[in-house]
Amino acid sequence: MKLICKCGNVEDIKTDKKIERYEFRTCEDSTLILVCKNCNEVVFIK
Repeated sequence: MKLICKCGNVEDIKTDKKIERYEFRTCEDSTLILVCKNCNEVVFIK
């Protein structure tokens, strides 16, 4: 599976590799979201 942002930031999701181009943030309702470090857009995983 890959994370793809509209700015072109792409990262493979693998269990043995740390995610480096995106960061996890928590919302007020305890929801975890992934945010692109390049453009600060929220990336949703379906």
